Amino acid sequence: MRRFAPILALAACGTNETPQPEPVPTLPQCVPNRDGVIDASELPIAVGATLTYYAGTNRSLTQTLAGGRWDLSEERPDDTVVALGPVALRDQWYAGICASGQFVVDAGNGLDGVYHQDAQALWLDGTASREEAPAGGKTLIVYPEPLAVLRFPITVGDMFAQTVALTDVTINGLPFNGTDELDVHVADSGHLEVPYVDFSPTLRVQTHVTRRPTSGGMTGRRQTLWMFECFGEVARAESNPDETNADFTNAAYLRRFALGVTP
Repeated sequence: MRRFAPILALAACGTNETPQPEPVPTLPQCVPNRDGVIDASELPIAVGATLTYYAGTNRSLTQTLAGGRWDLSEERPDDTVVALGPVALRDQWYAGICASGQFVVDAGNGLDGVYHQDAQALWLDGTASREEAPAGGKTLIVYPEPLAVLRFPITVGDMFAQTVALTDVTINGLPFNGTDELDVHVADSGHLEVPYVDFSPTLRVQTHVTRRPTSGGMTGRRQTLWMFECFGEVARAESNPDETNADFTNAAYLRRFALGVTP
């Protein structure tokens, strides 16, 4: 069986590339047993390593299984190639504020997500603007308790939800009070086709994030991850804002693993 050099790419949700540290990282080794269950040892974190993905906006897709398969193998001329992976927290301007985190992953739109992982879960500790003083205003969110993005072992049928209060945080340079709500559902398992390579069994993980200010209207966004043992994220689809269908068929953003492609 092929030996993988896995990294965590599942937490990133945008097309911006986080600069990678030197020296070249030592990659952990992990061999998938293909039992359709992902535990913490099958999602190792390789800080400083990257995987490449084809990425594009406004994509149609089918999330329902057809003959046990999802087909995301179509190559499109307007696809871009992005490299994504975790970097060390210690080098970031907000490191002393988000001290409970272990590593950082690009969250898109000039933002970073701060995470740590243990045997129980992959935890989101907060979100911060990559620059301390960006033109659009600083963002700094440190959760009073981390959000479980994935709970181990990851198995089909898992469902969980969590709500965390946001008090006196800063979003785009402005103070914010309210809540972040996260709902996660491991919907099913099947064979995933991406350009030039297939993964089986992959787990399809659906998330729904809702931000509710103490005054004003809420905003929500859905996301689907396809995950494989020892590899992490194989593909990702993100919905348009306030999408109501968990199996949405139009993705504001879609990316798939790009075998042997460099950015």
